[in-house]
Amino acid sequence: MTAAIVDIVNQNKDKELYFYTNLEILMSQKGLSIAALSEQTGVAQSTIRSLTKGKLKRLDSISTGKLAQFFNCKLDDLYVMKWE
Repeated sequence: MTAAIVDIVNQNKDKELYFYTNLEILMSQKGLSIAALSEQTGVAQSTIRSLTKGKLKRLDSISTGKLAQFFNCKLDDLYVMKWE
């Protein structure tokens, strides 16, 4: 782990890390519902719903990889981390 990440983690030990996404924007650009995105990517509807609401505390690398591949973008383009 880099020193910068260690510093951030240490400063925020008492806080929860949440992952917010740009998924709703990407979905609307393609005219996709949660059900349609789930069907086309194999990512569970509940996971997609949680991602759009910023409710996930941990990311599944398989699901995130599928979404990034589907939208032809980098993971950085999908996610914004926020400490609360």
